[in-house]
Amino acid sequence: MKAAPPRSTLTDALPSHTPGIRWPAVVGARDAAVLALLFQMESTQWLSAEALRERQDRQLEALIDHARRHCAFYRERLPKDLARWHDIALLTRADLQTRADAIRASVYPRAHGKTFDMATGGSTAEPVTVRRTALTQLFWQAATLRDHLWHRRDPSATMAIIRQFPQAVDETKPGRWGGVLRSGPAWLLPISTDVETQLRWLQKVDPDILLTYPANLDALLTYMYREGVTLPRLREVRTVSGTVTAALRERCRQDLGVSLTDLYSAQEVGVIALQCPDSGLLHVQSEHVLVEVLDEQGQPCREGEIGQVAVTDLHNFAMPLIRYALRDWAEVGPACSCGRGLPTLRRVVGRTRNMAMNPEGKLFWPVLETRRMLEAIPHLRQYQFEQTAENAITAHLVCAPAPSPEQLRTLQATLEQMLGHAYRWTWQVSDAPLPLSASGKFEEFISSIRDTGTSG
Repeated sequence: MKAAPPRSTLTDALPSHTPGIRWPAVVGARDAAVLALLFQMESTQWLSAEALRERQDRQLEALIDHARRHCAFYRERLPKDLARWHDIALLTRADLQTRADAIRASVYPRAHGKTFDMATGGSTAEPVTVRRTALTQLFWQAATLRDHLWHRRDPSATMAIIRQFPQAVDETKPGRWGGVLRSGPAWLLPISTDVETQLRWLQKVDPDILLTYPANLDALLTYMYREGVTLPRLREVRTVSGTVTAALRERCRQDLGVSLTDLYSAQEVGVIALQCPDSGLLHVQSEHVLVEVLDEQGQPCREGEIGQVAVTDLHNFAMPLIRYALRDWAEVGPACSCGRGLPTLRRVVGRTRNMAMNPEGKLFWPVLETRRMLEAIPHLRQYQFEQTAENAITAHLVCAPAPSPEQLRTLQATLEQMLGHAYRWTWQVSDAPLPLSASGKFEEFISSIRDTGTSG
């Protein structure tokens, strides 16, 4: 009996760029640079937190010296002494919108490669444009490859990706998902596609891996549960650009029988944190970003505390982002049991504008459980809640037929139990899908209370 072929490995998937050499692969210069970074990262991840910070400070000194000399915005803003690091004012999206020319460097090292501009609205719908270099993309690629390595993904796997894309895609012709690797097919579908069509497409693609936004995954799971549909080949669900709750992870396990792997990134700075394959915590990618979680006084949060995230891209010399406030909020995690010294976040809890406010004026994070809402209104297709005042929330519901008064009363009681407070409710019911944000994402809870510091 013929033995089964061995499972593909990451090294098997490396393309050789040298004629006549098939194995081991002799890769091209750019791929070699990515692999060289990954080789170092495989070592540095085991350093202590103190050793990692010492190396970050070494790079910070070079970045700050460059920014002071070549960026008008930073000339007087940055101290020469890193001991005064926390005195540096946070860089805001408003700064990027109004002072981009002064933040961009007049010159940068030619060896960092060509520049390109990355435009993003984020979840805050406040568009900014950041100039990045070919070098910064190498770190993004290395972190992505590390993610594949940590989670032992089969390079030959089929991946289905449902998200926003910068250009039009052909959902009938796959690309590749492996970066420097020769990977299996990557089938692409725009996030604007309705959920029913998404599911039909997924059944046709029959992926091993699904990558999408958490809110879209929640909608898919709801529809699949209602229709009794499964994806038999699915091995893993990957999420980006959104808040992953414990309830969503549990739904993946129960409804799909697979784990959920999250990745925390931002277009402005690349990959920020990867999910640990052992503990599930999010490991900050200290080799290319310095991440701070700050309390209301601007001081570092301790383990278990939630604060706003500020990130410094250690290698962007074309447009240095130093202590950039992403308007994300995260919980500081503990030292990880896996032994890696990379700092951890227990969770990214949301964007500033996704915070709820109780009737007494205090902010908190709303936790909404889809299944409990479906118990109140079984034909609920989509929902979004907008807080318009301290004591008022407008509920945008998509369902047909329209819910009865009794169902709305039941839903209100369920929502107030989940939120922990009573509100004045306004119901807006439609059978048309709710619009996406400017960034192509969907937020289930938004605040439009202007005086809370949230964004519109």
